[in-house]
Amino acid sequence: MSILAVILVAVFVLPLKAQKFAYVESQRILNEYQEYQDVQKQLEQLRNKYDAEYQQMVKEYNALLEEIDSQSLLLSPEKKQQKMQAAQDKAMQIEQYKYEKLGPEGEFYKKSMELTRPIIDKINKLIAKIGEEEGYDFIFDASSGALVHALPKYDLTDRVLEELNKGVSTSKK
Repeated sequence: MSILAVILVAVFVLPLKAQKFAYVESQRILNEYQEYQDVQKQLEQLRNKYDAEYQQMVKEYNALLEEIDSQSLLLSPEKKQQKMQAAQDKAMQIEQYKYEKLGPEGEFYKKSMELTRPIIDKINKLIAKIGEEEGYDFIFDASSGALVHALPKYDLTDRVLEELNKGVSTSKK
């Protein structure tokens, strides 16, 4: 009978233990984490490269249209049709390039995921580790908008940044 009483007390009293909460600002972590900033610079360079190539293709297309327009009276119907077909082909090539490089599942998106996913995973693992070490039951992300109010003493952002940036050169590359 006393064992049953102990079990009942344990079942009803243990859940009454105060739960421990904390939060982080993930956007601030990303903004201040050097490894993430380095990846963002790489991605910006890649994006600029794709944008420059795209703009060059558009420039060539516009030049072709101007050529067709300026020579339209001088061209035979067959030659005009050939140039119009070339312009259409160029327009399709531009759209395909844009989709393949910058589209929702294009090369830029894939490269972005390839480079940022390991960093996000590293941050999440570190947050979980800190949560376990310090006995937090819940850690919220203030950047997601779900957190309405919290005392600064529960903010783990600086702790996460400190751990992430250990051994990382503080000089900007």
